[in-house]
Amino acid sequence: MELSFTPPLFPGEHMLSGVARSLLLTGMKNLEDAQRRFLGKSVPLSTWVLVHSAMTLYMPDTLPIKDRQHLLVNHSLLGFFSHSLNYHNVVAALKNNMNDRTFPRIPRMQELSFAKLWRYCPICVHEDEQQYGTAFWRVSHQLHTSITCDKHPDLKLIYSCSTCGAVTTDLKDHPIPTLHCSNCKAIIEPEIFEHNDVTRWVQKSGQQLLHDAGDLKTPKHHYAMRYGIPRQASLMGVCAPEVLENAQNDFYQWCSDYRVNTYFLPDHSENNCNLLNLSEMIIRQRTFPPISLLLGFRFFGVESIAEIK
Repeated sequence: MELSFTPPLFPGEHMLSGVARSLLLTGMKNLEDAQRRFLGKSVPLSTWVLVHSAMTLYMPDTLPIKDRQHLLVNHSLLGFFSHSLNYHNVVAALKNNMNDRTFPRIPRMQELSFAKLWRYCPICVHEDEQQYGTAFWRVSHQLHTSITCDKHPDLKLIYSCSTCGAVTTDLKDHPIPTLHCSNCKAIIEPEIFEHNDVTRWVQKSGQQLLHDAGDLKTPKHHYAMRYGIPRQASLMGVCAPEVLENAQNDFYQWCSDYRVNTYFLPDHSENNCNLLNLSEMIIRQRTFPPISLLLGFRFFGVESIAEIK
């Protein structure tokens, strides 16, 4: 059975946000049943799934690759991750020819603070309600390199209720971001976050990755995000074992000084050390998430990822 109406996506809206709004418009009380009825199966509408089966609502098999590419670049996280993903995985996503080997995955997703949580900015919610008549979940708010809103850079992105701790991992449970908690009904207040030089640089660089995806197959920063760490380590002269050991200790202290632990889950403290392991990054760069690579670049003195060529 097909939906009688699919709402158009708003500028910057995540495709799964559009799916959630579509399910809400069916009028069915249980959105899990609605998803099963209209999309064939009920699976979580999760932010960490880069190319989700429910996106077929906007990207049917008959959709030309150029239009599919436009949707994936502007309404999903694939553009952000395309710089570091395997080329064949990106092409498979573009051609809708994915299987277990080609399905795009976020490296070390289970160790990142924000990878599984839908986040939003309360001021954006208010402004979107005024401009569009409804709020929605934005792609830019889901970057695990972002702590604050890109439009309101002093405001922390909200991922949980400060009163009851409720979070959103499946948009069927919270189809539209609101200014009150869907669980305890507490008012969601904006929170101020003061960036330091590193978190501000990381957030800006993450936005660059999102906006410089190009046609996905040839993203602007693919060299930096696939090969840049060993290049920078070599330029800095830290590849020799004894020098690298000292650099690693300095890197850990640098990360502590700039409070970068906020990007990683606290119950993965030992793994977090692995996520900041320069030696492993040099050898296996593609197995690290963008946040680890960006921190490594900044530690090595990189001013802009565009300079790594």
